Amino acid sequence: MGLLKKFALCAPLALWQVWDVSTLTIELPDDLAARLAAASAQTHVPPAQLVRTVLEKALPAAGFPVEGPSAYDLMKDGFGCVSSGVRDLATNPKHMEGFGQWRR
Repeated sequence: MGLLKKFALCAPLALWQVWDVSTLTIELPDDLAARLAAASAQTHVPPAQLVRTVLEKALPAAGFPVEGPSAYDLMKDGFGCVSSGVRDLATNPKHMEGFGQWRR
């Protein structure tokens, strides 16, 4: 039941009545379909509502996971630690020759 509490499946049914909806058909492995059916029977919540709840948690509105550090946070200590030997490639016209031109 801990997993089910994590996804707040006890929300009132009115919260799940959405008027603008799309239909999605997916194929599930037999073991996953059985676990979904068991969770549905245990909680008396329709399988579609369980799936919507899990998708809402996994795919936040912004499109990025809420938990954990961002890619920037993971890489910020490495920014600028490697030197190419050229101070600024963008300001030297020699390094910009042919930039943006189609090559065949």
